[in-house]
Amino acid sequence: MMTRTEQVRSDAEAVLAKRVELLKPLANAHLFISGGTGFLGTWLLELIAVLNSEYQFQTQVTVLSRSAPDFARRHKHLGQCREFRFLGGDIRYLTDLPRDTNFVIHAAALTDRRLFASNPTAVGEVNAIGAIRLLRAVQLLEDVQRFVLVSSGLVYGPQSLDIEGIGEDYVAGFAPDNAGAIYAESKRFAESMATTFVSESKLPLVIVRPFAFVGPYQSLELPWAVTDFMRDCLAGRPIKIMGDGSTVRSLMYASDYAFWTLAALARGQARGTYNIGSPEPIDLLSLARMITRHFPDPPEILTRVGQSGHAATRLVPDVARAQKELGVTVTVPLAQAIEKSIAWYRTPENL
Repeated sequence: MMTRTEQVRSDAEAVLAKRVELLKPLANAHLFISGGTGFLGTWLLELIAVLNSEYQFQTQVTVLSRSAPDFARRHKHLGQCREFRFLGGDIRYLTDLPRDTNFVIHAAALTDRRLFASNPTAVGEVNAIGAIRLLRAVQLLEDVQRFVLVSSGLVYGPQSLDIEGIGEDYVAGFAPDNAGAIYAESKRFAESMATTFVSESKLPLVIVRPFAFVGPYQSLELPWAVTDFMRDCLAGRPIKIMGDGSTVRSLMYASDYAFWTLAALARGQARGTYNIGSPEPIDLLSLARMITRHFPDPPEILTRVGQSGHAATRLVPDVARAQKELGVTVTVPLAQAIEKSIAWYRTPENL
């Protein structure tokens, strides 16, 4: 049995196999990542570690995160990489970047959905002020080849149920008095600010809009449907679904997310915007059934739990632009992504 670290390493190697040439512009460069210690940020580091060790990229990475020092201690295989430097700090107080920075990924954000209701002002402040701080710091650099702003698929607003997948030109929106929409609106504001910097300083901006993901390093304590379902199954509890389970989402495996984001960094068109996510839709009831099949004593699935009148929604991206311009594809289909994720959670941290 592979350890958790070995499984992640194997997945990182697999997603890079035969596609490393797409990322060649990152070789011998200095990359700055804000917020690179969360679920998805960790996967970026995993792929870069493989690029450095197996393909001699020699990519230097500086990571800024409030949890960076602790992260480097907990993830020793990454913390001890000689090309990686971890800095503890709050993006809202950033003033400058290493002078030799060539590429930037801005991924710092408060993404816990519980905070959208309990502390929405902090969510808006980190997403908005953090973006402005980093944009101003990037303006001072002499050789920035590309700046990737990690936004969100939620900026599109509610998706019409009759639209199969949201394209990058889709426009909807939330009511301005909807405090629960602060995450989406602060991400939209960050995009707007970034485009104003482009108009003033010709910043080589690329915007990526991630949708939903699954995979190792994802906290089962986060209140997302896929994490709720897996946590309940692992604990032997019934799965509970608000509504009838007809809400539709899509889930991309984390290794694919990391590759697509690095491809946008290496190859994205200046002023280009790209959806990152799986175009494979699945309703929540089918997702729950897919997860329970991996357990010898499948738990019960309960629907219409909790809030009454829970309306079905849909959030699925159209990724044709990213596939065409970045040369990316989904390499891990949903069924395999679920299988891999459950296997990782079942594996003891120390074998």
